Amino acid sequence: MFYLREIITGKLVSFDADGLRLSIGFFDDIYIPTHHMPNPNRYEPENSNKNKGTWFWDYGEEIDSSFNINYTDKIKFQVQSVSYPPIPVEQPKESKPFAPMLVSDKWHFRRKQDRLWRIWH
Repeated sequence: MFYLREIITGKLVSFDADGLRLSIGFFDDIYIPTHHMPNPNRYEPENSNKNKGTWFWDYGEEIDSSFNINYTDKIKFQVQSVSYPPIPVEQPKESKPFAPMLVSDKWHFRRKQDRLWRIWH
């Protein structure tokens, strides 16, 4: 279904201080951990809730040289690993639904270049 180093376009579903979660329509368990996001980046938590906030990519040294990542973004990513976690015998009621397959990926740098092109041209 997914090949290592394959480049795919996904839509942002959720994010937190640990990274981004993407969907490609039929599959929603695609994660970009913080260490695979373009650098420099930063996460600014909301004052009222530290589990909510905004991710920013700071692509230059100018004052207005950062992009916030939002739910309308389509992000190109490169598949880094595919794993099939063991099925848990019992899950706590408060836990997230079990994901039979997890895809870890790296944010493909061109995604932001494409966005810059759309803004400036």
